Amino acid sequence: MSKITFRADDDLVSRLEALDASKSEVMREALRAHLETTDRESTPSDTQTDSEDVTIDDLVTDRLDQLVAERESARRQTQPPATAPDITVNVSLEGVTADDVSVDHESTGRKTSNRGEQYGQPEPAATDCAQCGETVDDEHVYCPNCGEKTSHRLFCECGDEIQSDWGFCPSCGRRTPAADVLDNA
Repeated sequence: MSKITFRADDDLVSRLEALDASKSEVMREALRAHLETTDRESTPSDTQTDSEDVTIDDLVTDRLDQLVAERESARRQTQPPATAPDITVNVSLEGVTADDVSVDHESTGRKTSNRGEQYGQPEPAATDCAQCGETVDDEHVYCPNCGEKTSHRLFCECGDEIQSDWGFCPSCGRRTPAADVLDNA
């Protein structure tokens, strides 16, 4: 036989000592009675666990579906619509007839002049990309085909464009990398 130690409060110990049988015998009988009732209760429930598991699974699935639906509706309410709704505008003019209206059609060419035209320079010419050979307009900084940088323009830390042989930025006065090279020579 193995030995089992029980801890109990003073009230249970005094009730146990009031019995005629020994403490060990009373505890063995109580343990047997408890285990037998537990065994009897667990046997019928073993046959019902499959149906209970299905019910619990169904409840969990339903609850998860409900929570997902709530989150989706909350997200749709907080996010703006993916596309703006169509807007219809009607303009009504009183006192104007169709005979009074005249329409002039203009060509829809370029409204602003190129930077080169402002300074008397010709339109930008097309050059070939050094990496892929695609024809690229001079106004492009990167090749639209491969992404290679087409113009190797230099910019100061202040954001202004500088020439590679300048020693200082004319806008902010910072030294350029070219000035450092000239100092080392």
